[in-house]
Amino acid sequence: MGMNVGGNKGGPMGDINVTPLVDVVLVLLIIFMVVTQMLSSGVEVKLPQARTTTSVQDVGQHLVISIRPPLKNKTEPRMYVDRLQSNTEMLVSDINDAYADNPSRSLLVKGDKTLRWKEAYGVLKTISEGGMTTMLLATEQGE
Repeated sequence: MGMNVGGNKGGPMGDINVTPLVDVVLVLLIIFMVVTQMLSSGVEVKLPQARTTTSVQDVGQHLVISIRPPLKNKTEPRMYVDRLQSNTEMLVSDINDAYADNPSRSLLVKGDKTLRWKEAYGVLKTISEGGMTTMLLATEQGE
């Protein structure tokens, strides 16, 4: 690393070295990009579109139940409580365990748009029979 304290005239230079500033800004940008991905909760699903929606930024304040279509030769949809896979028998107890960690969260259900209504209804019915009657449904803003 060098330092230029003056030119041929011997006076101080007025140039600012921006290299350390750029280094710090790039490191902060990378940190924010990584943290932002970690803040969204649940498993990634392709959400259906709706005409009337209320925009809410998902930054981890909800307990997310993600529902994906079943695999080939299977009848039960794939269910996730936050990012942990569950099944119909364990779904309510997995939700209760997750609520024990943070009981102030609301329940957000993300269903893949390729799900059949029967599959989504079965999961919602299981949750409702478990005593959780208030659920938020995630959708994309439609045209």
